[in-house]
Amino acid sequence: MAINPSQRIHRYEKNYSSYRLIFVIVISCILMYQDSQDGYTKTLRTYLSVLAYPVTYVVNLPNNTLKGFRVALSERSSIIDENKRLKKENIQLKSDLQEVYKLDAENKRLYELLDSYPDRQKKFLFADIIATSSVLDRHQIIIDKGSNDGVNLGDAVADPNGIIGHVIRDQVFSSEVLLISDLEHAIPIEITDTGERAIAYGTGNKNLLSIKSIPPNSKAQKGAVVITSGLGGRYPEGFPVGEISELGRKEGENFLTIDLSPFANLEMINEIWVIQTGVTENE
Repeated sequence: MAINPSQRIHRYEKNYSSYRLIFVIVISCILMYQDSQDGYTKTLRTYLSVLAYPVTYVVNLPNNTLKGFRVALSERSSIIDENKRLKKENIQLKSDLQEVYKLDAENKRLYELLDSYPDRQKKFLFADIIATSSVLDRHQIIIDKGSNDGVNLGDAVADPNGIIGHVIRDQVFSSEVLLISDLEHAIPIEITDTGERAIAYGTGNKNLLSIKSIPPNSKAQKGAVVITSGLGGRYPEGFPVGEISELGRKEGENFLTIDLSPFANLEMINEIWVIQTGVTENE
């Protein structure tokens, strides 16, 4: 029986496929055997991987680039958030540090104020200044404590360095204080070196008081400390007032002229202390 051409081609393809499968199996067996013996195929794979690397790199380049962008954006966002958080923490820490400095400074001033007064039995009341006199030649301040806080007319007022004045008007929630430098102010004092007592008058200059009743034979010297004498009962005894800066006798005068520099900085008063003695007076 004759075989037509199409059947011949089909049989040929079938036989070719069988032969090709057998060939591949044989080659695979040979390669596996060679690889188990001397690693020849391992070397071949290495060469092939080197040759294929550029192709693999190019194929994966878009994906790797996109991934890199995503990581970079994520890291940038994370860094920005971290930077904001650190800035906020830094501001908070600086604020806390400033508060620590402030509290430390306030504590030091409080200790100085406590240590400057010999009589601890008296009642002291802290106050803040809320206003100063708008009249040029009047040395007065207004504080934020009044009769509602126990402040009385005539109470002495001091800062950490010494006496600054006394209460001349007590309102419910505030009080007016006349400074020792005011022209209408007078304070009984004692010179510690000699024990001499006199009156120190305001001069209208916040850095200067004047003593005019010390006899010319006084042994008082420049730099001597002056304290309150306690006479009159308005100012308690023993509180620092100032020191003698100049003294001398003018021709025709019966007493020495003594300049007194206040210990208190009347130009820049911060914390003050009302010495509550209960003394009241009518003006």
